[in-house]
Amino acid sequence: MRKRMVNTLLLLLLALLPLSCVRRPLVEAGNTHYVRVYIDDNIKNLTHGFYNKAHEQSVSHKQPDVIRLLLADPVTGKTRAERFLRNKGTDAKGTYYDGYIIADYGTYSLQAYNYDTETTIVTNDNDINESKAYTNEIASHIKQQISSRAHNDDETIAYEPDHLYTIHDDEVVIRLAEGIDTIAPRDGGDLVASSLVKSYYLQVKVKGIQYASSTVGLLTGLSGALWLKDSKMDETLPVTVYFELSPSSTNTAGIMRTGNEDDVVTLFTTFNTFGKIPDLQNKLEITFDFLTTYGKSYSETIDITELFGTPEAINNHWLLIDHIIEIPEPPAQEGGGGFQPVVDDWGEINEDVKI
Repeated sequence: MRKRMVNTLLLLLLALLPLSCVRRPLVEAGNTHYVRVYIDDNIKNLTHGFYNKAHEQSVSHKQPDVIRLLLADPVTGKTRAERFLRNKGTDAKGTYYDGYIIADYGTYSLQAYNYDTETTIVTNDNDINESKAYTNEIASHIKQQISSRAHNDDETIAYEPDHLYTIHDDEVVIRLAEGIDTIAPRDGGDLVASSLVKSYYLQVKVKGIQYASSTVGLLTGLSGALWLKDSKMDETLPVTVYFELSPSSTNTAGIMRTGNEDDVVTLFTTFNTFGKIPDLQNKLEITFDFLTTYGKSYSETIDITELFGTPEAINNHWLLIDHIIEIPEPPAQEGGGGFQPVVDDWGEINEDVKI
């Protein structure tokens, strides 16, 4: 009886054995996708193309810490999946950020940008058709310290933007696949994010810089915002961009400054902008606003509209102002006593630059 039961069990096992040997794929069809985004940080006056090598150290460049990746409905632009890419690496093609995103198969609009900017703000960030980059107005206490603008409420003075690396693709197709596939653009190449922001080098010559304790620049006629989708300017939002300037340690002849008031020194900066509004009637003026060591403010405004059309500005983003600003000497002391600081009304000079 026992032998018959054993034989029966063996026959049952042999009958079931073919069913247990059916071959199955190691990975089932899934909705997890690998993505890698490279950044193009080849930016004039920031990573290369410096006008003056001596001023190169004054420029700071920081690569992104995190990239925000969005997959959206190609019609409505509404976000359907997102992921923050924090893993950073480098290969022969450059610096990249990679990770995984979960999304069903289908067609999407893709958008990515760095999510760690200090002054650049992205609005409508869950609608890639309407997302826009802009910067805030400068703080009120800073504006009050600018003598030439303290009482002007009709002008929007904004912080300069920091670099926003973006990529937009209207048609990314994710197909049903076994395992984890890789998201790629339509042409099958790499996803590469480039900055929407331009960096300009600007310089002007100054006599009497020893009388200035601080200097700021105010450049009119620039765009205050850009759409991420097509990098187009918002021409309805003109702003004046605020930035600070520094004096060179050498005079215009390349000789170390002696402290002599006859020295003519280069005042320079590298500033960022969304770009010049492309309007023939749009006038670009830069105001240099100085706070002097003797307590008086001084400003000078120069029309540089034509300067933006020079080869140096177009090809290299160099704004080289051929003009000498002269900061007034301290007023003569009266009565032979000690120096008594006073604050008088600011002086302003408006001039055109001859090209």
